[in-house]
Amino acid sequence: MKIIDKESNSGKIIRALGMGIGVTVALSNKRTSYKVTKLLIKEIFGLNRKPANMAGYFSKLRRQKLIEIKKSGKYHKIFLTENGREIFLRFNYDELKIKNPKIWDRNFRVIVFDIPETKRVARDSLREKMKELGFVKFNDSVWVYPYPCQKEIDFIANYWEIGRYVHFILARDITNRDLLEKAFSL
Repeated sequence: MKIIDKESNSGKIIRALGMGIGVTVALSNKRTSYKVTKLLIKEIFGLNRKPANMAGYFSKLRRQKLIEIKKSGKYHKIFLTENGREIFLRFNYDELKIKNPKIWDRNFRVIVFDIPETKRVARDSLREKMKELGFVKFNDSVWVYPYPCQKEIDFIANYWEIGRYVHFILARDITNRDLLEKAFSL
């Protein structure tokens, strides 16, 4: 199977479905459902050069088991399969950012993990992503950040399937607080 680029038409369809733009079309046949879905996705993402056969993209994604189309009464529901969700997560992983509030709540977020050696790639990737996001290394397996970031850490841990090894702590008091505040320019 060819790797799907997020800027390709197939990638844009997966992004639309993954962002909760679940497509349920109240029509009687799949061909019409494809046409309406094509218009919806074109509006959202502006597809590359009006593809002549949007149904072909849906058929291809369905053959690759990335989307499912189920009929429910008069409706056809188009949604991502587990493999499709994995591709959607890969798209979001690269763009992940933490939004810092203007006012700091004076708490630190401490991320602690003990990931087994058998999951070394995931452990190293977690460290790399936290470094990229601006976390400060307190220890090899202890990282600190001053702003809310639990959703992002949960996302990264679930992406690498290491959620059970990663723990989140909200700390009001922490040793070397002055060094941390200096590191984050607080």
